[in-house]
Amino acid sequence: MATDNISTHSLRDITDQGISIDKFIGMGNDERLYKKSAHRRDDHYLFIFQKNGRSKIVIDFKDVELIGSVVLCILPGQVHYGVAVDNNTEAWLITLDINFVNDDFRAIFDDYYFQYEPVILSNLESLSLNECIELIASIKKDRQQLNFIPQVVHSLINACVGMFASAYHQIENKNPALSRTHILTQQFKRLLLRQFKMHKSTSNYATILNITPAYLNEAVKLTTGFTVSFWIRQTIMMEAKRLLYATDATVKEIAYLLGFTDHAYFTRYFSNAEGHPPLQFRLKYRK
Repeated sequence: MATDNISTHSLRDITDQGISIDKFIGMGNDERLYKKSAHRRDDHYLFIFQKNGRSKIVIDFKDVELIGSVVLCILPGQVHYGVAVDNNTEAWLITLDINFVNDDFRAIFDDYYFQYEPVILSNLESLSLNECIELIASIKKDRQQLNFIPQVVHSLINACVGMFASAYHQIENKNPALSRTHILTQQFKRLLLRQFKMHKSTSNYATILNITPAYLNEAVKLTTGFTVSFWIRQTIMMEAKRLLYATDATVKEIAYLLGFTDHAYFTRYFSNAEGHPPLQFRLKYRK
C-alpha cells in the first residue's frame, strides 16, 4: 500500500520545549542564512518576522519575497525551502508546536492557506512584535536563572502568535463585516483542507454543510472570485505537486494517496490543470 512518504521535519529534532527562536542578520548579498531540505515538510508552524531588509523563500513552488517589515506564517504540511537574505536584513524565525496555537488563531491562518504573500506591518506593530519576541528569547536563554512558571512563557507565546494572527486578520477587517457568504466560504475552505482526498465535488461539501450546491458555489464565488471546483482542484493539485516533487512514489501510488481509484484519470486531471503530465512536472522541478 502506498504511503505519504514526504519526509516530515519534526520540531522534536530541534528542541524539546515546543518552541525555537532564531535571529538572522544578513551579512552579504543573497546570503543563505536559513535553508531547509526541499524534500520535507514540517509538523509545526513557522512564523517569520522580518524587521527590515529583503529576503526570499519558496513555499509550495511559489517564490515569496519579503520586503521591509513584514510577517509570514508557514503552516504545517506546506513544503518550503531556502531563504535568500540580502545585506543588512534582520529577521526572526519562530518554530512552534501546533499545541501552542489556539483554535481561534489557527482558523485565521487556515483562512489564508493559499495566500503566500507576507503581511506588511506598521512601525508600531513591528516594534511591539519585536519587543515580545525579544522578551521570549531572553526568558528562554536565561530560563535556568528565572523561576517563572510555565504558564508565563505560554502566555507570552500566545501573545506573540496573536500578533501574527492580528496582522492576517486585518486583511479581513478591511472588508465590511463578515457576511453569511463569507462565513460559509471559510467553513468550506477549512473543511476542504481536511477532506479533499475523500470529497472532490461541490455536492459533497454542500451536503456536509447542509446547503444546496448552487448556494455554496454562489457564496464561494462571490467571496473569492472563484468557484468551489476551482478551490477543490487547487488543493488536490498542490498536494499532488508536493508528492511528485518530494517523494519517489509512482503516479499510480500518488493517485491512490489522493483518493483517485483510476490513475489514468488522475493523469488526465493533472495534465488538464497543469498543462503537462505528472512525470514531466517531477522532472522539471527536480532539475
